[in-house]
Amino acid sequence: MLFPVLALAMACSNSTGPSNLSFEGRSTVSPTLPMDVRTVVTVRNIGDKTTRISTILCGQPIRAYTTAERNGAWAWQSYDPAASACLSIASFVTLAPGDYYDFVETGSIPASLPSGVYYLAININGKLVAAGQFAK
Repeated sequence: MLFPVLALAMACSNSTGPSNLSFEGRSTVSPTLPMDVRTVVTVRNIGDKTTRISTILCGQPIRAYTTAERNGAWAWQSYDPAASACLSIASFVTLAPGDYYDFVETGSIPASLPSGVYYLAININGKLVAAGQFAK
């Protein structure tokens, strides 16, 4: 059974992408080992013009940080991007005003991760998006 964890922040603009996009991250983490995590980031076109975004997530794992600011070294990641083979096929979706696209990523938190509170985030189109927190 999965339990929802704190859904965090929506950012209406960023310096690396169009200001007409909002990003909202949320995660569910199972309370028992293995702790399975499912992260969803919704990217919404809040502007008045159609825009196009990349849907490629390869090389962008879910990461758990020990600080709410989600900076510094991460304590866990859902996979090792250096060990993954990514296809270099471009994939895009066009978002009309009001439309959205959900990015979904999963992983398993190992038993070896020390006890503590962790803050989840994932990089979507060049923006680090907060995606909840969990305690182990």
